[in-house]
Amino acid sequence: MPRRLRWWLILAAGYAAASAGIEAPKTQTAPPAAPTQPPSVAFTPTDESAFDLILQRVAHRRSLASLNLAPEVINALARGGIDEAIATLSTQASSGKSEANIALVRLQHWCSRIANSRPGDPQAQLNQIGANISAERLSRIAGVLVAEEQYRERARAGCSKAEFDFGAIEARLRSAAQAGDPPSATELAQFVRDPQQREALLQSAIDKNFSPAAYTLATNRLMAVQRGETTENVASIRLLLKQAGRTMPKAKLDLANCLATGCDGHPADTATAQAFGLDAARDGEPTAFPSIVRMPWGRRLTRVQLLSWQYFGDRLNEAGCAGDAYVGAAVGFDQAIKALEKSQDAKVLDQAKNEAEALWSAHGERARKEQGCSW
Repeated sequence: MPRRLRWWLILAAGYAAASAGIEAPKTQTAPPAAPTQPPSVAFTPTDESAFDLILQRVAHRRSLASLNLAPEVINALARGGIDEAIATLSTQASSGKSEANIALVRLQHWCSRIANSRPGDPQAQLNQIGANISAERLSRIAGVLVAEEQYRERARAGCSKAEFDFGAIEARLRSAAQAGDPPSATELAQFVRDPQQREALLQSAIDKNFSPAAYTLATNRLMAVQRGETTENVASIRLLLKQAGRTMPKAKLDLANCLATGCDGHPADTATAQAFGLDAARDGEPTAFPSIVRMPWGRRLTRVQLLSWQYFGDRLNEAGCAGDAYVGAAVGFDQAIKALEKSQDAKVLDQAKNEAEALWSAHGERARKEQGCSW
């Protein structure tokens, strides 16, 4: 099962990972039970090839975020014409366009993952999702799963035909980073093992107000805190996320979740967290909507508000704004909305739908533009 789908299924069901305790050995051990296979789900997929083109375009636009690439490159990637896009980028990179060279770095890793991925099984994935989803939604999910597998086949073929000059790509990346190019320094930092050198590269880009560098450094320091590692810069996490959040909705959401839990050594501040979290939702950040129903800052909202934001996010997802995370997001919205609608009277549901329409009128265009799905 694709990683995004598995993560969203866990998120939608509200599972929490439990740590296993150490127990004394037992004198008798029962044989392990055979794994229970989920029941087979009947489905009739709709033709979602046109919709999947939007999903792939959004996905590639997001994976190549902050790079000023020509629309025809993104369109070629979305169609599965990987070799065509890489040929265009290679020509541009050889001519000195550093952003095209960074795109080549990312695409060579993406092609490696595509080549090593196993073919998907739409039936098995639908069985995992279950039969509790409406027939209309299930048919579209099935159609997307079929279209995604067809896309992966085209992408594998395109990647196999693509020509990467790995030595030249790496040399250009290092040269651009040393010359002070912020995107190249940020990209190179993730391949540097020495922590001080890595931070120096990121800081050089941050000094030039490059938001992705601030977000990367904040994320690195946050992960260090979560791993229990000592860091003298924990208090900087909030400042870095604020800086990155000026242009990156995901950073804005991470700041909200950090504020809500006091992840950076400061006391939790759910009121301020809510302001940043809802602004990320207005930007259409896909992961903002599960955070609304799960994080402490979302608990300050009324049931009507919670529902209206889920309706808003679901509408964005159905417009393709979550990219290739569509299936998992669709399952998550379906389960969240059902849980929030349960036992509510018609007045509450009507209010929530009216508020969702107001949200769409006020922020729908902004969100679709921000997420690259406003076609």
